[in-house]
Amino acid sequence: MRDDPKKIKIDTVHGGDPRDHQALKRNYFLPTTVNDTYLFYAPSNDLIPTDPPVLATGLDFSFELKEMSGVTWSITNFEITPEIANGNWTNDHQIENDEGTFVAQAGGTLEEEASAAGG
Repeated sequence: MRDDPKKIKIDTVHGGDPRDHQALKRNYFLPTTVNDTYLFYAPSNDLIPTDPPVLATGLDFSFELKEMSGVTWSITNFEITPEIANGNWTNDHQIENDEGTFVAQAGGTLEEEASAAGG
């Protein structure tokens, strides 16, 4: 079954350690009914509370993830369109290697599409 094409899923994470990658990957952004604003969701489709609560290009934001309770993530240099999102991330779970970048894309990943096609 194909995912909602409006989901802008985090599929690439650079920097940090494997735990950071696993925590960020597959979270996604969905557009709101207000132009050029988005909300952030976990793979379970649960809304991830962010500060500020609604996201847009140029707005830095922070959040916590259930998988890494007590760890605050901060996103800067955030850019988002209906097709792609990217930004820089930091968190406070360790002293070194606690920053990097991410890219999110709408419409599923190439791996998902190949799997759906039986390849």
